[in-house]
Amino acid sequence: MSGTRRLLAALLLSAPVLGVVVATGAPATAACPPVSTLEDRAAAAADVFTGTVADASESGSTRTYTVTVGQVYKGSVATEQVSVTTDTRPRACGLPTLAPGDEYVFFVQESGDELTTGRRTGSWPATDAYIARVEAVLGSGHPAVPPPPPPAEAVTFETVADPPAELSRVAAPGLALILVGVLGLVLASVRGRRRG
Repeated sequence: MSGTRRLLAALLLSAPVLGVVVATGAPATAACPPVSTLEDRAAAAADVFTGTVADASESGSTRTYTVTVGQVYKGSVATEQVSVTTDTRPRACGLPTLAPGDEYVFFVQESGDELTTGRRTGSWPATDAYIARVEAVLGSGHPAVPPPPPPAEAVTFETVADPPAELSRVAAPGLALILVGVLGLVLASVRGRRRG
């Protein structure tokens, strides 16, 4: 057999073996092709926000993160904490290894009342460079919970009229009228007696 025929025979004999390896031995990342651009990820996400993982729990093949929300760039997140779930199965493209205490930029989908994320969504550690890229696409965002209003300033009133007069100054004219009236009655009664 010539060299070309041997090579061809070897390839033909190994093709079924290679096919099995290719069909079953693909790495998990091959099942999770990334979305091409940050713009595409932002357009596909229902909500985009920064958050610190406060806690994580697992039930079956679902890992749930309690996330303290920082800045909201897209969507309707309006609470200080949210729960974000991800699938932990190897080929499910989830994010089962987010570390409590670390900050991430979350790109999530809404599934009923549940927020879900995965490797293809764009969720990534919240480095200054990545946040700058997100803000270049979605703007500077806003806090999930508006800051409390500043404390009200003490209200003061200024007197625009003169200070109130003393009681003796207010009562004096009334007392004078009473005295004049009493004296008038006394004088009238004295005159009436003399005539009569």
